[in-house]
Amino acid sequence: MSRTESMAQLARIADTAACGAEDLARHREACTTDAQTAAAGGDTQAPSASRRQFLLGAGAAGIAASAGTLLPAGLAAAARLRKQATGNGGVAVVGAGLAGLSCAAELARHGIAAKVFEADWRVGGRCRSLRGFFHGQVAELGGEFIGASHHTMLGYARELGLTLEESAVFPGERFYRFDGQRYTEAQVVEEFAAFTASIREDLALLRHPTADAYSETDQFFDFMSLDDYLTLHGAGSLLRGLISTAYAGEYGAGIDALSAVGFLRFVQGDRRGKFAPFGAFTDRHFHVVEGNDRIATGLMERLPAPVAFGHRLVEVRKRGSGRIRLTFDTGGGRSVSTEHDSVVLTLPFSVLRGVELHRSLELPAWKRDAIARSAMGHHDKLIVGFSSDYWHTLHGCNGSGFSDRAHLQSVWETNPAAAGAHGAILSRYCGGPAVGALSGHDVQADARAFLAELETVLPGALREAKYNTRGDVWAHAERWSRNPLSRGSYSAPQPGYFTTIAHNEGKAVGNLLFAGEHTSSFYEWQGFMEGAALSGLRAAAEALQSANTAPQPVIRTGGNQRAATGTAAPAVANGLGRAVRTPAAPRASGPSGRPAPAGRGVRAREFAQLGDDQR
Repeated sequence: MSRTESMAQLARIADTAACGAEDLARHREACTTDAQTAAAGGDTQAPSASRRQFLLGAGAAGIAASAGTLLPAGLAAAARLRKQATGNGGVAVVGAGLAGLSCAAELARHGIAAKVFEADWRVGGRCRSLRGFFHGQVAELGGEFIGASHHTMLGYARELGLTLEESAVFPGERFYRFDGQRYTEAQVVEEFAAFTASIREDLALLRHPTADAYSETDQFFDFMSLDDYLTLHGAGSLLRGLISTAYAGEYGAGIDALSAVGFLRFVQGDRRGKFAPFGAFTDRHFHVVEGNDRIATGLMERLPAPVAFGHRLVEVRKRGSGRIRLTFDTGGGRSVSTEHDSVVLTLPFSVLRGVELHRSLELPAWKRDAIARSAMGHHDKLIVGFSSDYWHTLHGCNGSGFSDRAHLQSVWETNPAAAGAHGAILSRYCGGPAVGALSGHDVQADARAFLAELETVLPGALREAKYNTRGDVWAHAERWSRNPLSRGSYSAPQPGYFTTIAHNEGKAVGNLLFAGEHTSSFYEWQGFMEGAALSGLRAAAEALQSANTAPQPVIRTGGNQRAATGTAAPAVANGLGRAVRTPAAPRASGPSGRPAPAGRGVRAREFAQLGDDQR
């Protein structure tokens, strides 16, 4: 599963390239037939009405197989929970994105009313939908695709009664334009086929490295950039251009700033390749027709207490009692402080770096390092309205394409199920160094440059684009790097990430817990809405364990001291209502996050030794 159509297509190309010669020949013949049909003016697709029915039908069929419930039908103890949800005490969740909301909703299901704080004046975080701008259609400013194996997000959509459209099932040509030349998919597949032997050999040597477990070979590939890896194996200009485009779009960084491990493990297969061999990729993805952020608002509406909006976290510290004190800037020069038994921080580390994490928290070096060095990608998303889906009716194209040109880096059709006589939408997604080539603040300049580039590939773009009465292109742009509440789009694994940071992001430090897409494992759903939601469920389990376990006294034996053993972690439900058992909290960790040797528990601090600022 990928976040972008370009990355999804790269994985499909890798999958096809890994097939035998007979399968490659069949693929080449199919591509040639489609291209000839489109060139002759024939329509390789069904009429638009049938197209929309097909997309919606596929989405309904995909979700119909899901079973279970998200939350109990009506919270019987809602009144009691509302009384519990005060500004102080219990569990606090900082951030009302998908991670924070899934965490709070799960805690409410277990009878704990967490207090949710949000710096913005809406919920959803980087999951944000645009309504009322394009007539009859909803576009996504943030996270767009929900994978077929994203059971938590699909479960939420089902329970909330939302409509799903499948974005990858409709066939049609995709365009590839590199070095000023247009290529067929068959040409791209053939060039990638010669590259597969090298990938197989390297994958045989590579494990799934993390900061806690890696080999010298893992470290070698981890500190090698993707750029160096492609050079090492002699990738041709077409393949280099395609991979550069796909990875810039997927991670928002150039191939010189991405670890080769990310390439090897992502291209290997579904779910980041951990459970599938190379050449076994499957990629079906969905979109909520009403807008993906309806999942966030649906979760918020089921909370037992309202979200505290307009609360920007500025400081976190631990009191002598062990409770955590949070200080928020509420605007107008005002601030407010609250204290809690445990706290879940869902802020991206790019934002958390601007929060004062007081020394009283005693964050270990590996956690501070993860917060300080975890990288975020940079993207620019441009959404343009058209009078019709002319790419389909005139060119037999499904609206997807890829190019080494910044204004045409990665393109796909958004909300195709709702396209019709009132119009259609294309999304242009640009990531990495190419973002700097865009005008940034001038949406019209970017929109016109996009249309000019698209015209060279799919003629008719300038004519079919929608304009207002002033002659401006009907377009909207979003750049998350400029948003002070995100400071980037989502996680990007830079060289060295896997063997120095990976899996340290989500580890709890006492009663300070962490959630968010960045805390999900790369080998699972880091960077995805699913990863955010699952991380919230994990943090909820950790908070429940903390709430259900008595404070652990320090037991002194023979000069050493150790903490008494706590109870097993409780089971939590994913978006489908299935129980997920999370492991018990690990022992105190060493500098790299590895468990500390037995007999080295953290020494209990005497309250009298604490300064007034720590009490």
